[in-house]
Amino acid sequence: MAQTIAAPVGRLGGLNRPSDVKVVQELLNRVPHAAGGPYPLLAVDSLCGPKTMDAIQNFQLQQFGWGEADGRVDPNGPTLQKLNQLSGNPAPLQPKVLTAATRLYCPHGSSICVTVKGTHSLGPDGSPALRATDEFKVVGCPLPTPCSWVNWVIASDPLTVGSIGICMSAAGVPLGKVRVG
Repeated sequence: MAQTIAAPVGRLGGLNRPSDVKVVQELLNRVPHAAGGPYPLLAVDSLCGPKTMDAIQNFQLQQFGWGEADGRVDPNGPTLQKLNQLSGNPAPLQPKVLTAATRLYCPHGSSICVTVKGTHSLGPDGSPALRATDEFKVVGCPLPTPCSWVNWVIASDPLTVGSIGICMSAAGVPLGKVRVG
């Protein structure tokens, strides 16, 4: 069932009534990160602070582009409709576990090869679930100083799509975020 709000939430004229803010926070938390959902998840506290307003605007940027990213959710407006559409299941979505079968890429499009080290649990696809302690090597990065390996800066155990890996040069210089394909 679609969620509704009585008054605008967010920036630029948002009334930010606690009950409406709570609905928007819950809907945003149900949207997958790849579709513009917040990471980390918002605290569902009914307060429309900077993190909630930024999450609204980031969602709008992902879904509608610059022209529609005003940082406000209006009753019956396109942002609320899209939030309802993408939130789907009323329960928060569980993050997808990264496995040895998951395709990982450097920000420049090169493949990341993984060497699984030690004993691992199996992911939903039956292959080993990846951990930050595995070896992640970048193959064929086209930069003059290419991506060489991955440093996981936000990592769960096992790794999930919400984990954040940074591709590093051989000298340890950060070159960009790992992409999950």
